Amino acid sequence: MAATKLNALRQVVIDLATVYPGLTAHVEIYLVPRIKAVESMAPLEIQVCEGSSAYTAHDSCRSEDFEILVGIFRKYRLDSDGRHANALADLTLSIFKLKETTVDILAGKFLSDLLTRPLVITGETAVTEPADGQLLKILSFIAGLNTEMT
Repeated sequence: MAATKLNALRQVVIDLATVYPGLTAHVEIYLVPRIKAVESMAPLEIQVCEGSSAYTAHDSCRSEDFEILVGIFRKYRLDSDGRHANALADLTLSIFKLKETTVDILAGKFLSDLLTRPLVITGETAVTEPADGQLLKILSFIAGLNTEMT
């Protein structure tokens, strides 16, 4: 089951790369052990990682619900000529559009039939600033797998 979960995470990276043509899978969209800001990041990067898991057993089947976290990092710079209001408004729209595009491509997907239950969006964080000049929004999805118990 671990291999299937890892393949599902890899498929999320690939699927996201299809809707963000300026970003490359495994370069600006990649797997991480946890969502983490890095100083040398590109202006836009997306990190994907595994969150928590819950296991239940039903007769001869074990069900696993696991969380997939998608962190959207956006670098920004405010100019000193008094145009910060426009820059912040544009940044807000950009993050909102990135979030919506990510939800649209992932919600309801079985990830090339790797999952037995489709991805469902379960939450999102407020925008945070993990490093100076970097904003982050994390989306949480739940995915489902079933395996036969022997």
